[in-house]
Parts: sequence; C-alpha cells; structure tokens
Amino acid sequence: MKNKIIRVLLTCIIVIGLYIGFDIFTHSTIERVIRRDLFFQGYIIKAFKTEISKRAIPDSQYGDMYICRNPAIGPDSYAVDSKYKYFGMLKYWYINPYGSGGG
Repeated sequence: MKNKIIRVLLTCIIVIGLYIGFDIFTHSTIERVIRRDLFFQGYIIKAFKTEISKRAIPDSQYGDMYICRNPAIGPDSYAVDSKYKYFGMLKYWYINPYGSGGG
C-alpha cells in the first residue's frame, strides 16, 4: 500500500515536471512559439523546416510581426507578446490570436 502511494506521487511529480519543462522550452523564444503553433496545427515536418523572420514594417496596433518563409502553411503573420510566468522569473512568449493574420 505504501509503495503504491509513493509510486503514484512520484509519477505525478515526474509528469508535472515534464509538462513544465516542455512548456518553458516551447515558449522560451519567438521561433519556438511559432513552430509549436504550426506543429499542433498539423504541419509536423514543415513546422521545423520553415524559416521565421521579423516583418520589416511593424504593425501600428500590435507591434512587431513575424512571418514564415513557407507561405503554404499557417497564418500570414504572427503577433507575439510576452509576459513573465513561473513566479515572475521567466519571460514567456505567446501568440496573440487577435493580431495574427489569416490562415
């Protein structure tokens, strides 16, 4: 009984640790956030092969915009914002869906 409880608690701690590690890794840079979004939209291989660059002219409302060099996948452009997460220690990038172009 005691071993079963320890195994369950250890498994829960490992799963939570892996989730937080994956979350921090995929939101640590702008490129990783965009690639993660493309990956979960179903572009499994193309998400890692496309080049991501900053648009030369920033949007007046949403600021810097990012585009993918492969125009056949994802939205036309991405608006990316940041905030501090995990006790205000880590800069966390996320996609602003209202500022991102069509898809």
